[in-house]
Amino acid sequence: MSTVEENPKAVAFFEQMKKSFLEKVSDEDRERYQKFGEQFYNSFDLEKGEPTDPGTICMEESLAYVVESLKSGLHPKYLTEDERTLVQAGYGDEWFKKWGYTSEDLA
Repeated sequence: MSTVEENPKAVAFFEQMKKSFLEKVSDEDRERYQKFGEQFYNSFDLEKGEPTDPGTICMEESLAYVVESLKSGLHPKYLTEDERTLVQAGYGDEWFKKWGYTSEDLA
């Protein structure tokens, strides 16, 4: 049984998250995400389900790392631009509210 068959709710959740994000993102950002997605897709051996380059970190792992940092008390103003973009992609434009911050706190 495939992962999709085992987790239909998770798949539906991520598809909705992707759709919502793509409706809000600018054409320029959409192009950047498209390039990132192509690189990400090409970094995996789909037959084996493993990275083609063991040094490659997947997006989910990266997001989990940033989220754990925020949960542990890292102030969001210390996130890099890439980390902020990743969290925004995962949690939406007002992602910082999840951890009790305002947009002013990001400056």
